[in-house]
Amino acid sequence: VISKFAQDEFALGSMERGRTVFEGLLDSYPKRVDLWNVYIDKESKAGEFDSARALFSRLVTLKLSSKAIKGVFKKWLAFESVNGDAETTQQVKEKAKAYVQRLLETQ
Repeated sequence: VISKFAQDEFALGSMERGRTVFEGLLDSYPKRVDLWNVYIDKESKAGEFDSARALFSRLVTLKLSSKAIKGVFKKWLAFESVNGDAETTQQVKEKAKAYVQRLLETQ
């Protein structure tokens, strides 16, 4: 319900209020990847690509399941292929490699 309110705020009201509601949700439920995805989608649809990139960067720092993080990196790569350039796409690939490398080092 609150997520829907945040989405409506983004679309019909103030983007800043929508962000505030989403940030509150993410503070309460940081591992809810579905909330992150909706927030990122709203930012990118509004043309706020740098904000969407910042959200992706924050999201990949969380401890998530391998399945969830794989989906995040796939979504980020798809985002960059549409909204970015070769350099930003390469940066995402490097972050994914670094993430996998950190996982391998801790095992």
